[in-house]
Amino acid sequence: MTFWVHYVIPPGAAGNGMPVPAGDDVIVFARTIDVDSGERTVEFSVFAAGDGFQIATDIDCTALLRGDAEEVAVVRAVDAWVVDCALRAVRIHELLLYRWHEVCSESHRSSIEALLRWLTAQDPSEDYWKPLG
Repeated sequence: MTFWVHYVIPPGAAGNGMPVPAGDDVIVFARTIDVDSGERTVEFSVFAAGDGFQIATDIDCTALLRGDAEEVAVVRAVDAWVVDCALRAVRIHELLLYRWHEVCSESHRSSIEALLRWLTAQDPSEDYWKPLG
């Protein structure tokens, strides 16, 4: 089973460069990212999550956690793009993201502070998540 890298954009953090879907729409696009080994095309899906947004990618989080040099370089490049598009973001392993939605209340789902507290409690070393921006 493969898990993917996601980004959570808190309410009010989306900037001018971020594609913002209307309502419950999902924006799907591919972007070519420059990495050390050349170029890599990454697929993105952007959708509303509470009062903020979530970005799903096709980056293999398992390879990232193994320290695969190419995946690490791709994630760093995508991190930079996300931070350029949003004032703050959290990069998160898909498995933790699903677990968060299972255990939290509806009111907590849109709270970036609650998410950060929960993530820190689950993974204090930030192997599965990282705050950006």
